[in-house]
Amino acid sequence: MLRFLVILLIVFSQSIFAQEIDLKIFNYSKADSIAIHFPKKKYKSVTEIVAPLTENLDTEHEKFRAIFRWITENIEYNKSASSTTDPDKVVRRNKAVCQGFANLLKDLCESARIECKVVVGFTKTDFKDINRKLNKTDHAWNIVRLNNKNYLVDVTWATSKYNVVTRKFEKDFDEHYFLTPPDKFILDHIPENKIDQLLDKPLSKKQFSKMPLLYADYFHLEIESISHMKGMLKHKLEEDFKFKFDSKNKITSAHILVDADKYMSPIELNGNEFSFKFEKQGKQILTVYLNGKAVSEYIVLVK
Repeated sequence: MLRFLVILLIVFSQSIFAQEIDLKIFNYSKADSIAIHFPKKKYKSVTEIVAPLTENLDTEHEKFRAIFRWITENIEYNKSASSTTDPDKVVRRNKAVCQGFANLLKDLCESARIECKVVVGFTKTDFKDINRKLNKTDHAWNIVRLNNKNYLVDVTWATSKYNVVTRKFEKDFDEHYFLTPPDKFILDHIPENKIDQLLDKPLSKKQFSKMPLLYADYFHLEIESISHMKGMLKHKLEEDFKFKFDSKNKITSAHILVDADKYMSPIELNGNEFSFKFEKQGKQILTVYLNGKAVSEYIVLVK
C-alpha cells in the first residue's frame, strides 16, 4: 500500500511539473540541432519528414519545436508561391506564403499527433495599415496545443524578418513568434475569430486598427509599454512631442525618422523618455528607433 502511494505521489508530482514548465524558455538545443542538421533533400510529402525528425525526441513540445524549426530552415517565404497551399506541394517546392506555411505546420503536427489548427486574421506591416478597415483577412498563423494548453505561433514571421528599409521579408529566425504570449501576439496579430486571441478580454478589430505599427524589435528589446498606443496622432507644431517607454533592456540611444528621410535624427534621452519638435505642419510619418532599432511608427497630423 505504501509503495502504491509513493508511486502515485511521484506520478502526481511529475504531472504538476509538466503543467508548470515554461515552454517558451525551455532549452530546445537538441530539437533545434536535429531540425537544422536534418538531411536536405527533395521530399515528396509530409509523411517522409515527421517520423525521422521527431523519433529521438521524448516530449511533445520538443517534437513540435523540431517541426517548427525544420520549416523555418527549409521553407522560403516567396510571393511567387502564393497559390501553393497544399502541404505536400509546399514541401516539394520549398517555398510558400503564410497560408502554405500555416497549412504545412498543421499537417506536420497532425502526423506527429500534435493538435494544431490554422488561424486567419489581420496584421500590421506598413503605416498604411493604421486605421484601415479590416474586411479581408491578410495573414494566417497557428494555435498549437501542448501540455493541455493552447499556444500562439507564427511560423511565417519566425522564418523571415521584415526589413523596414527595403520593406521586404529576409530569412532570419525570430524566436519571438514561437509560443508567443497572447498579450504580446495581439499587438501585431488579430484573428478573425475573437476566441483565437486566447485572451480573457479580447480586443476589437477597431481597437487593433487604431494601434501604431509595432516592429519586431519592439519585442526583441522587451519593451513593456510606450506612451503612444494610437497610430494616428494630432500634434501642435509649437509644442514638444514627448515619447516615454519602459523596457527590460537598457536603452542607450533614441532616433527619429520623419517621412522616411534619408537620415535618422539622434534625440537626447532623459532616462526613459525623450522629446523633440516637428519642423513643419502637415501629415507626417514618424518612426521611433531605440538602440538603433525601429520599434514603432505613427501617422502624425501636425497643425
